[in-house]
Amino acid sequence: MAEAKALLVDGRAQVKAALEGIQAETAFSVRQSWPRTENDGVLITYGEYSNVSTECSVVDSVSYQVDIWAFDRETVVTLSALVNQAMTELGLKRTYSGPDGVSSAGLGYEHKQFRFGRKVDKRTMRLID
Repeated sequence: MAEAKALLVDGRAQVKAALEGIQAETAFSVRQSWPRTENDGVLITYGEYSNVSTECSVVDSVSYQVDIWAFDRETVVTLSALVNQAMTELGLKRTYSGPDGVSSAGLGYEHKQFRFGRKVDKRTMRLID
């Protein structure tokens, strides 16, 4: 039991694989860093947003942030539905959906931000409520 208490839950590889598995008409890249130039193209970025212990020593709470970056609103909307599907198929729940917006970086990107999370039983690595 002490092993499970000390274990750090890390689902970034599963999140990346789920995002890379999205089938869309628009080509996109998946990575952990936001666009720095227009040449970066359409992107889906992801990262661990939080990873905290709970009141139960063998249960952690994790959440992941996913951002969509595209040059038009229609692509962002289409990818948003596909991202939501991929993440919920992992067993995560959508905990936040940011407002539609234009990136402040001045690169011409439309942007949408999501967070997905759940509690994890560290003994079995199963998602729980």
